Amino acid sequence: MVKQEEYVFCVDSDGCAMDTMTYKHQLFFGPLAAQFFEVPNKEAFLKEWDNINLYSRTRGVNRFVGLAMGLEYAGLDGIDALKHWVATTSSLSNASLEKALDQKPSDDLQKALDWSNEVNRQIKSYKGEALAFTGARSGLARLHELGKVYVVSSANHEAVEEEWRDQGLLEHVDELYCQDRGKKEDVIAALVEQGYVQEHILMIGDSPGDLAAAEQNQVAFYPILVGKEAISWKELQETFSPAFVAGQVTKEDLEKLKETFWKHLD
Repeated sequence: MVKQEEYVFCVDSDGCAMDTMTYKHQLFFGPLAAQFFEVPNKEAFLKEWDNINLYSRTRGVNRFVGLAMGLEYAGLDGIDALKHWVATTSSLSNASLEKALDQKPSDDLQKALDWSNEVNRQIKSYKGEALAFTGARSGLARLHELGKVYVVSSANHEAVEEEWRDQGLLEHVDELYCQDRGKKEDVIAALVEQGYVQEHILMIGDSPGDLAAAEQNQVAFYPILVGKEAISWKELQETFSPAFVAGQVTKEDLEKLKETFWKHLD
């Protein structure tokens, strides 16, 4: 009975709690993709990479999905195995990619794995600061007072754990569900299967993928708006989360939040 009474807050990491998304794409994901796949028009590719991953309705898409989209935009040949794997795999992760390579080696899959590993390596060795958004720490502390807090992220587990610990966020978290634990929608579905009530689950995120994961599982979604992260966290902490737990958030309220979210990305 306990799980049915508890509230659950699923929180994305990059671009939501942590101000890490932009620099990771502009310093590592995009440039390394251009390098590993020898993209001819690098400047145009990197501009489209930022558009796909940061500044449009595909913001926050899984790294491998974004890679396939970017390479397709660049008009690269020889990426059929990568596109097929992205479209059919149950887990968009390095481990899943390694299994696919064991079963059927291909040049594009190997490049994708090498790229992903190098991205992880360079992010880990990055000496710049990875900071939490203003209000994220106090917001998470409030959420933890109200229920369970789970990080639900498509980012690398090791990087998330290190960044959240460094920023003092881990003390307000019950568990990390990252890239190694599968897709966000599957994580939320598993929480429902464990006995948590859908009406008591809130997905907090900055990207359409976060909203989609919530909608697929019929749970609520609260957006952290790009460029307005501090305000979003303040309202979540002071107004929205207490109202959510009190059962005062209506379907109309959630629809308005969703409309605001989409308008902000258009």
